[in-house]
Amino acid sequence: MAIEHAEAGEALERVVDEQAALRRVATLVAHGGRSDEIFAAVSDEVGRLFGTDSATVVKYDDEGAGIIFVGVASRVSDAFPLGAHWPFQEGMASAEVHRTGRSARTGTQLLAAEGSIGDIQRRLGITSSVASPIIVDGRLWGVMSIQSQAPLAPDTEERLERFTELIAIAIANAESRAGLTRLAEEQAALRRVATLVARGVRPAEIFSAVSDEVGRLVGTDSATVIRYDDDGEGICYVGSASKVSAAFPVGEHWKFQEGMASFEVFRTGRSARSGAHLIAVDGPIGDIHRRMGIISAVASPIVVEGRLWGAMAVHGQESLPPETEERLGRFTELVATAIANADGRTELMASRARIITASDEARRRIERNLHDGAQQRLLAIGLGLRLAQSTLPPELNEHRRTIERISSELAEVVDDLRELSRGIHPAILAHRGLGPALRTLARRSVIPIDLQTVIDERLPEPIEVAAYFVTSEALANATKHAHASRIEVSLTTSDSRLLLSIRDDGAGGADPTGGSGLVGLTDRVEAIGGTLDIQSAPGQGTSLVVTLPLVGEFPDSPSRQLPPP
Repeated sequence: MAIEHAEAGEALERVVDEQAALRRVATLVAHGGRSDEIFAAVSDEVGRLFGTDSATVVKYDDEGAGIIFVGVASRVSDAFPLGAHWPFQEGMASAEVHRTGRSARTGTQLLAAEGSIGDIQRRLGITSSVASPIIVDGRLWGVMSIQSQAPLAPDTEERLERFTELIAIAIANAESRAGLTRLAEEQAALRRVATLVARGVRPAEIFSAVSDEVGRLVGTDSATVIRYDDDGEGICYVGSASKVSAAFPVGEHWKFQEGMASFEVFRTGRSARSGAHLIAVDGPIGDIHRRMGIISAVASPIVVEGRLWGAMAVHGQESLPPETEERLGRFTELVATAIANADGRTELMASRARIITASDEARRRIERNLHDGAQQRLLAIGLGLRLAQSTLPPELNEHRRTIERISSELAEVVDDLRELSRGIHPAILAHRGLGPALRTLARRSVIPIDLQTVIDERLPEPIEVAAYFVTSEALANATKHAHASRIEVSLTTSDSRLLLSIRDDGAGGADPTGGSGLVGLTDRVEAIGGTLDIQSAPGQGTSLVVTLPLVGEFPDSPSRQLPPP
């Protein structure tokens, strides 16, 4: 009876101690303690509860080839350091749990094992260990284990499982919080990139920005945007995260090598990943992987309007999470949108340039036809009339006056035709360039024009034509609508650009979107890569500032040589 009472008292005390330990761990979990704090606390609680002072929490590695220590009782922290990785060995309780998904125990067989596992078992005199699975959201995450110098009680597995349930809850809560944080960060990054895309920022800037965003999100600081060669033999870096821009410089070209994630994407059109085998590859790929310690890479395709354009890639010094491909896919969609928008803008500008070039060619053709056709015929008729007038006898004075009047009217028609021809396409612009053409405009203007700075060197013809017609339209507007008393025109070059400034002191209030004149000028300027800025506050005059590129590809245009006026 005394023995029974003693055993009952011990059992009751053990239950009380166990419930107290469970309550303390549950309190930490309920308060949202950090996972590492909970792992350390539960290891200490379990170690004391079983009287071994040796308890650990381990997580299975992603490859399923071993364990990583994430929680250790304080008295054995030197023997089982946090972060230490052990590969599976025959007889390990944790290896058996990984194989079966159920609690397992092992005996003295590990005392004969080679390496750090056997050394620790022998030094601590461990002859028995038990491990119980930690199941998080239906998946085997790791184990809670205890080690002892004596055989462990038969109910050890059952008692351990009560703690592993709390650990699983703590891990699930932590992963849920981390998932929410990660989702919020990802949405913020996507929003920032989407804003850049919506603003029409240049693709090169978007590629760099999205590389930085993805690198930070994945936690590697190593992300790149690549474009496939037209010949399908390699890749070219078009964007790199700032922290790895030296390793993956924009513009650098790599030939495909077997095992590259980007090569697999090119081959299959789907996301792919590569492992540590690229460390052994010869050439710059292997050199960079070895220098940066890269053992894992994931690449996701960038598909633009149905065609495989390139890929977004991230690189890690450890295995990248399984959801990396899915997360990359959300960014590649934005990158593809930016590329498609840029292609659309390029096509639009090319189309506008073709239309304007065709219009300018039509102007030249009309001016040439007027000069070579109607204008020459009218001049010939005028000469014929003058000849006829000179041959009339004196008694036909009335006929002489009639012919003289017709000749004068014909001369006025020729002058009108010349003026019309100049408005269509001034010959002086083609023959002598923009400076003399602007001086001619200034002399003909009814409003005083101050030509502050005018260049005389020849410029690309599309640039000269655009600058001339912008000036001509601005002068016409100032005369007809602004009622200006003075106009200033300045023409300078700076940093491979032509800067044209036109200011008047008129009524102001010009609407850039109203009427076809200013809209047409904007189209003409933007079609050759320039910009036009209009400031026209009511009562403060109107200011036009035009910037045109002096280098680049311009539409082909016919020869400047035209018949003299």
